[in-house]
Amino acid sequence: MVRKFEMDYLPPSATTGEYPGAFPPNVDIVIRRLVGGRILHLFSGSSLIGEERIDIEHRNATKNVNVKDFIASDNRNWDWTVMDPPYQIVSADIKLSDYGIKTAASSDVALRRAMKRYFQEHTENILWLDICAPVIKGFYRKKLWLVLTGGFHTVRVLSWLKREMRPLL
Repeated sequence: MVRKFEMDYLPPSATTGEYPGAFPPNVDIVIRRLVGGRILHLFSGSSLIGEERIDIEHRNATKNVNVKDFIASDNRNWDWTVMDPPYQIVSADIKLSDYGIKTAASSDVALRRAMKRYFQEHTENILWLDICAPVIKGFYRKKLWLVLTGGFHTVRVLSWLKREMRPLL
């Protein structure tokens, strides 16, 4: 059964200009309007969204740690998990080595499985900006925003996944 979900888009003007490791301006606005309560931000970069911000090295993170290591040891529960994992990075083998990954997070099967298990146990809502629109067992797709960057750039997707049930693990 395919479940209906809402869909919207953010125009090219919303995402042009500087992208200094935080969300593009209109994506940031959408996220800030939605989230509340306990917020975890994975791959946080320079963003200040979230009471706990996890990034390997950015000074705005509340913890400078590898995301894989963090989710392996954290047992707290979150109302929201927000994330903008690395994808389509020039010289990815060099730039992503500190994260312990060699490709985009969406194509790293081991990382995806670890994140999926963590989310199933510890979060109620996920906002995930990526080049794909993931679905995780126990969650349903509430809404997608197509993030149109213009030109010949990759269209990105902001996915809102909302807990439907806790799967038997």
